[in-house]
Amino acid sequence: MKKIKLLFLIAIISQLFFACKKDGQLMEAKSYGSFYISSTTTTEIGNLLIDVDGKVTDTLKAPVDNTIIKAYIGNRKIKIYQPGKANDPIVDTIFNIKDNSLKLNFLYTGDLKIIGGGYDGTMKPARGNSLVQFVNLENSLPPLLNMKIYEIYYNDAGDYFSLETATINGITKTGFSSYIELSPPKHIDDGFGGYYYEIYNAATNEKLVDLFTDFPTLQFEAGNPFFVPNKVVSLGIVRDPSGLLSTTVIYETEIK
Repeated sequence: MKKIKLLFLIAIISQLFFACKKDGQLMEAKSYGSFYISSTTTTEIGNLLIDVDGKVTDTLKAPVDNTIIKAYIGNRKIKIYQPGKANDPIVDTIFNIKDNSLKLNFLYTGDLKIIGGGYDGTMKPARGNSLVQFVNLENSLPPLLNMKIYEIYYNDAGDYFSLETATINGITKTGFSSYIELSPPKHIDDGFGGYYYEIYNAATNEKLVDLFTDFPTLQFEAGNPFFVPNKVVSLGIVRDPSGLLSTTVIYETEIK
């Protein structure tokens, strides 16, 4: 009986051994990595499908979503598309999965597709400072914009002042601008301080957003007009529901 059990055990081990071989070679177990996707769309676009190597693995919810996708290490073909539109993908690329550091940020409105934005690590701000970048998303605006960024404050006598802090030229509709580094406002009232801006037509220098009549604020977090340290914020220039030009947060990242 013991001999039969031993032979049976040997047979099972042999089957497992040969099952792990292919063409006489031992098959190695596949290793996994992952990559991060952050999407911004419109509610009209609806949800998007994530396809890895020809297989739908996840769904991006409209209008804003982010997810981590697990995938085999190596070159993986990534497609992102609206349901029923696999032949017209928004994203169609190959990722070389090595670890968990790959990130894909994209903005898609139907008329506009921008890959990028967010923090790419190319610029390291001083501790306590933040980075901002812009893209022109408003169809009614000219294709090229310039921006001046100000700090607004009052003195003890109640006098009103503006301090020009930074200028960024050549904000386009085709991609995010370079980063502008901003430090905490020099004049802070009760612990709060913010930045304001003016927008100009780059071709004619016509002022499209006025500092003193519109009081437009930069947002460092969604819904927050006050400066937040150690942030990277990708902002889109749009019209708000009242018709005024404003900036809206598309991506935001905290720098550890």
